[in-house]
Amino acid sequence: MHTFFTELSGNPGEAVALNPRERDHLFKTLRARPGDEVELFDGRGCRMTGIVREERCIELLETERCPEPEKKLHLFCAVPRKAKFDVLLKQAAELGVWSVRLIECARSVAKPEGSDRWQLLLQEGCKQSKNPFLPRIVPPVPLAAALEEVRRGGVSAFFGAVRSAERAVAADGNFAWFVGPEGGFTEEEESAMREAGVRGLNLGPYVLRLETAAVCGLAVLRQWMR
Repeated sequence: MHTFFTELSGNPGEAVALNPRERDHLFKTLRARPGDEVELFDGRGCRMTGIVREERCIELLETERCPEPEKKLHLFCAVPRKAKFDVLLKQAAELGVWSVRLIECARSVAKPEGSDRWQLLLQEGCKQSKNPFLPRIVPPVPLAAALEEVRRGGVSAFFGAVRSAERAVAADGNFAWFVGPEGGFTEEEESAMREAGVRGLNLGPYVLRLETAAVCGLAVLRQWMR
C-alpha cells in the first residue's frame, strides 16, 4: 500500500485532500482507481488509511493518532553540500529524528540554501519508514548557541571522537548527535563541546564523511534510546 502526505487529517468517513504533487503521483503516475486503498500521514503523528472513491476522492477508513515519543533524537549538523544533504535528510527522517538543527562551525564551507525541496525529502523519508512525525529543520546557529541550548535542555549529547569516547549509556530524556563539517571540529570546538557536557562517541578507527558519520551516530543513539 502506497503512503502519501497530507497537511490535513480527519475521522473515518470524511474525505481528505492531497496537495497537487501527491495527487498527481497517486492518480497520474500510479493510476489509482476507485477501490484502491492508500496510507496517509500528516507529519504530526496521525496515520490514516483511505480508499479511493469516484471523482478522485479519498475517503478515510481508519485513523490512528500516535503519541509523541518520550525520548526525542535531535541532529545538530554542519551543512553538507547540497546533494549530500538531500540524502541525509531522507535518512534522518527514516531514523526518526525529531529535528535537524544546522550549526555553523569554524571549518564550515557549504552554506544553507533553504528550499521547499527539504520538506519534500523529509516527507519521502517518512513515507519510506512509516514515521508519522515529520522532522523540522531549524535555521543555522553558531556552535556555541547550539551547545547552550543542549546544556539548558539537559539533553544527552554526543559527538564523533576517536579518543576518550563513551561506551553505551542509559539515560533519560532527549538525545542529540553533533556532526561537524567535512574538515571536522577544531580542537577548540571539541574542548567547548566537552565543557558543555557533550560526550565523545567512537564510531571506529577510520575517518567518515559527514553524511556517513551523521547516519551511523544517529543509529547508535537510536539503539541506546530503546
